[in-house]
Formats: sequence, C-alpha cells, structure tokens
Amino acid sequence: MPKFCVYCGSPVKESDKFCIICGKPLLTNIPKPEKKSEIEQPIKKEEIEKDDKKAEKVKPEQERVEEFFDEEEEKDTKKYKKSKEKREVKPLPEDVKEQMVYYIEYSDIQLNKEVLLEKLTELSKSTKDERYEYDLGFKKEVNIKLEAIKTLISELKERENIIKQNLEEPFIVQRIQNDIDEKIFQLKNLTREYKLHKVDKETFEKLREKYKQEKSDFEEERENLIEGMKLWIQELKLEKAELSGERKLNKGRYHAKELTEDEFNEKDKEFDLKLKKIETKIDTLEKLTK
Repeated sequence: MPKFCVYCGSPVKESDKFCIICGKPLLTNIPKPEKKSEIEQPIKKEEIEKDDKKAEKVKPEQERVEEFFDEEEEKDTKKYKKSKEKREVKPLPEDVKEQMVYYIEYSDIQLNKEVLLEKLTELSKSTKDERYEYDLGFKKEVNIKLEAIKTLISELKERENIIKQNLEEPFIVQRIQNDIDEKIFQLKNLTREYKLHKVDKETFEKLREKYKQEKSDFEEERENLIEGMKLWIQELKLEKAELSGERKLNKGRYHAKELTEDEFNEKDKEFDLKLKKIETKIDTLEKLTK
C-alpha cells in the first residue's frame, strides 16, 4: 500500500525516515497500540491486596477516628486489668460497712420473721387441742407463748421499718456501675458527635480524656469495694465450714450416746438456724457485689 508524507502529501517509501521533498520526519517509529484481549485477564491476588493497602491509607478521617477510639479503649482495658492484678485489697470505708450491716440485718430480720411465723403457725394448732378447752394451765401456757411470738414479730417489723429508712438504694456498688455506664455512653456519644462534625477535634480530645479518667476512677472505686466485700464473704464461708464441722461433731456425740435425742435435736436446730443466718449473710453480700 503506497505511503504519503502527512505534511506535504508527497509519496514516500516504507523505509524512509524523512520526506525527500519537505524534509520533515515521518511517523514510522511510533509503536502501534496493542489490541486489548477480548477476554479480560483475572485480577491477581497480589494486585487486590495492593489496592486494599492503598485504600487503607486514604481512609476517611471519621473511620480513622473510630478505629483510634477502639484501639485506645482496648489499651485502657488491658492497662486496667494489669493494675487490678497488682492492687492490694483496701479496707472498706466505714459508711459502706454501715450500709452493708443494714442490708445484712434486713435480710436477717426476714429470716427471723419466717422462723417466728412458722412457730406461730405450729403453736396455733395447740388452740384446737381438746386440753385448750378444759385445761386452764395448758391454755395459759399456750396463750403466753402466742403472745410472746406476736410481740417478737411486732418488734422485728418496727426494726425493719427503721432499717428501711436508713438503707441507701441502690447500694453503692450499683450506683457506681450506673456512673460507669453513663461514662461509656458519653464516650460513644462524643465520638459520634465528632464523626458528624458537631464537635471540633480539640474539644473532642479534651472531653474524651476527661470521660476516660472519670470512668477509670469509678472502675477502680467499684473494684476496691467488691474486693473488700469478697474478703468478708470468704471469712463468712470459713465460719460456715467451722460451724458445719461442729454440727457433724454433735451428730457423732449423739450416735456415741453422749447426748440424748432431745438434747441432740435442740442443739441441731440451733446449728441449723446459725447456718441459715450465715448463708443469708453470704447471699446478701454476693447480691450486693453484682
């Protein structure tokens, strides 16, 4: 196919690099563009990973802030757990001890009321006994016991009302947990506000540090209280174990005929009541730690 100069239109040869008429260079050395394959080649895994890395470098600032917040939160959690392992158990504050005693006494009153109500029910059956109608001595004895139990129940109710007035509800551990939850919400809300550009960066960082410090202080205070309460629970469990041992010893003395059946039953009831009271204390304290 004949070839012509693009500048002057004169015929030229395929091997010519310059036009022999106008002297201008011919465009013979420009490589032709390669034809694209009709079927696209699959993208290599290395190229995808490379593109992902590039995309990560240009992540929006909002995403980077959120990731930074999560990373910092994780660091704070690890730091808190580490400090927890090294921390010594501090003595419980007097006002907290006082509140715990109120809670324990309140639970103890409920137990005593149950015991007295059972005795009252049992003793009330005596009023249906035939002797109650014709035996004046028996009737007088039953009435005195009934009156005594009713008086004790009345006194317990009065004490119960006094304790209710002094009880701080919720207990301090729950109140501190509410404060911690509030700080967690404030931190999340602050991050959301910053992402929506409603809070500038300087304000965000200052408030974030403030909320984090307050949250950390609350967590430490709560953990100190719980550790002190757990120590008390452990002491009660030791007391319970010792009392259970004494109860078994009492049973052994009965089998060895050192005690009569009545003596054994009376003593066993005492052990049973003491154990129930200790279990009530343990149960109360364990509930207060949650």
